[in-house]
Amino acid sequence: MDSDDVSDIGQYMQVLESQKLMLKAAESRTGQIPLDRKSRAELVHKQHMMAIQIMIKHNQQDHQIQSSFLPEPYPPSIASIAELTPIHIKDLRIGIHHRGRYILVRSIAAPTRMTAIMSIIEDENGDAIAMQLYQQLGEDVRPASSIIPVGDVFLLKEPYFKVMGDGEYGLRIDHISDAVRIDTQHKVWPQLWNPRLVDLSKTADDWKQEGNIEMGKKQHWAAIQSYTTALESHPSASEENIIRLNRALAYLQDKNFEAALADTQCFEPNPSTSEKSLYRAGKALYGLGRFSQCCEILGSLCERYPNNSEAAKELARARLRLLEQQNGTYDFKAIYKEVSKARPPHLDHATFVGPVEIKNSPGRGRGLFNTKAVKAGELLLCEKAFAHCYANESEDSSGGVSETRLLVNMHTNRMTMGTQSELITAIVQKLDRNPSLLPEFTALHHGSYETVGIQDGDGKPVIDSFLVATIIGLNSFGCSLTTKDAHLGLIKKPEGRHHSCGVWPIASKVNHACHSNVRRSFIGDLQIMRASCDIPANTELTFWYRIPTGDCHEMQKGLENWGFQCKCEICIDSENTPKKMLKKRNDLFGDLKATLDVANVNTAKAERLLKALGQTYKKSPAEVPRLALREPYTHLAAIFSQQKNAEKVVAMVLKTVESLGFVIRGAHLPVLPAETFRVERWGVMMDDVIGMWVHLWNAYSEMAPHLLPQVAECGKTAYKICIGEDVTFKESYEQKGDLE
Repeated sequence: MDSDDVSDIGQYMQVLESQKLMLKAAESRTGQIPLDRKSRAELVHKQHMMAIQIMIKHNQQDHQIQSSFLPEPYPPSIASIAELTPIHIKDLRIGIHHRGRYILVRSIAAPTRMTAIMSIIEDENGDAIAMQLYQQLGEDVRPASSIIPVGDVFLLKEPYFKVMGDGEYGLRIDHISDAVRIDTQHKVWPQLWNPRLVDLSKTADDWKQEGNIEMGKKQHWAAIQSYTTALESHPSASEENIIRLNRALAYLQDKNFEAALADTQCFEPNPSTSEKSLYRAGKALYGLGRFSQCCEILGSLCERYPNNSEAAKELARARLRLLEQQNGTYDFKAIYKEVSKARPPHLDHATFVGPVEIKNSPGRGRGLFNTKAVKAGELLLCEKAFAHCYANESEDSSGGVSETRLLVNMHTNRMTMGTQSELITAIVQKLDRNPSLLPEFTALHHGSYETVGIQDGDGKPVIDSFLVATIIGLNSFGCSLTTKDAHLGLIKKPEGRHHSCGVWPIASKVNHACHSNVRRSFIGDLQIMRASCDIPANTELTFWYRIPTGDCHEMQKGLENWGFQCKCEICIDSENTPKKMLKKRNDLFGDLKATLDVANVNTAKAERLLKALGQTYKKSPAEVPRLALREPYTHLAAIFSQQKNAEKVVAMVLKTVESLGFVIRGAHLPVLPAETFRVERWGVMMDDVIGMWVHLWNAYSEMAPHLLPQVAECGKTAYKICIGEDVTFKESYEQKGDLE
């Protein structure tokens, strides 16, 4: 939703078509054993030259577009190593997933990083080919040389051999569980390869000290291995506790919170209650979002060790998260201050789930429903992203190379611009580190995609990268840094298109309707959902996946990716309108557009055309909102506002909101003394409704000042619904110069 889909833009369509031609050429060779593989020396030289070219290209360009190609989905290997038999490079066939086989390979050249980590590998016979390893952490987190070090040996399960983009042959690994690093102790270690010399005299303490040095260098991934080797080197009981706590710290740096928690042993039958174990357990629980348990552990720590100031600070932080989680108590001004500094904007806050529940929605799978009656503007959900990837769209990036990524899905023929490819990697890595999250994530809607049904193999989580990509395609949201800045025009981006994106599992349950009853907004990686009208209890909550225009045909075409049609009253009414009436309506809209698209608008003619357009609708706007009339009425309201014609401003503002289904009493001029200003029904909540209330406030300042408090409150409510909060309402519209 709201991602920057460029599938129908010419320059990007050419990328897709050229890739299709390349794939078609490769398919003609499916099953063949290539006879023109390059020698080991040629491949290593090419790898070296490629690394140099990447560096030169990176230094010369101010902006780069990198393309990631998702091939036809294939499942990860779920076979155990014991079930597989070996194969060698000379026997690999083009375009084949060698099911039931494994290949042992050794890295022989320094890796380079593009969309995948590229390396040259050899097998036991000395034959060499390229290898592409996908879904790996970025260079800023972990260098490629530490992921595929020269000399390391890998067992590749059920290898996929293909013709790569540069015409060379290679192994493509999309599922991280398909590549298993092995050591000399592994039973399939090739006898022909001399094992690295291992210093057998090293003690557990030696390995621990090595891990400590690596932690000092911020190489937590290496430290984890050293501490693991130390634990395998028969330490004493007291040494083991120290090593485990050291490894817990390394796991925390790796965001492997589940393993860190296990190493603290705070939840063992005989739990450890040392100062370090309690503190690191608290940090792990915080990282997992288990704030209640975190407060219990840290509270116990503070009681036992009252002089631990860091523990007291962490406890205070955890209690704030617990308040957010339980009560939806957020300090939005502080959150804006935080998001202004955090890059990426991954905020330190908790998820609040209000009066909502997930239930079956007839004909639409699962949906989100409210459990009690709520008023317009009420907070229903404030959800921290499961994963979020940020694209800098508005800030000055001078001094560095800006980068835009294009994700090309060859299976769906869709292309999206932004961080979708990074989001796939981020989620794969998060699930690999915290496998208990797999059931929650894989339960998200994935259409007809068939899962392997197994989540553990050979002691490692089995993560299907294509399932992750499918879930992202159906459940992710494109988002701005903040909805407030986007609304105020501080982020220059086409409406409804964003490069940053994330997955919010609860919000993703909300189904589409043009005539929706909730609105979503964003601050960093927080998604806020508020009621956009008064909603009776046990009502399904809906928001639009694409901004509705009132054109049913256009809307249904835009929803094809989700495999359903909108059946809200707006779409049904459009479908049932006779073609003759639709033609008349379209003709009138053409005349109206021509009337409004000039410097000096004939407002009287525009009003006549709008009145005639209103007569092409059978039902009242209170029954079926007339979305297409919103923009022209808004245009006229702005013109009359510039002319200081308060009476006309009021008339056009009320026409605007009434076209959206609002029912307002006591608002028309002249205001009768017996009438009370009130909003009887809130309509479709478009962003410019906020501006309409501001226009009305300014007009009433002259014509009906006694109504200003009520109008100001309605403006704040509309702002809160669309932006997510109302604490910045006044400063935002004073900044825009709209409040006089």
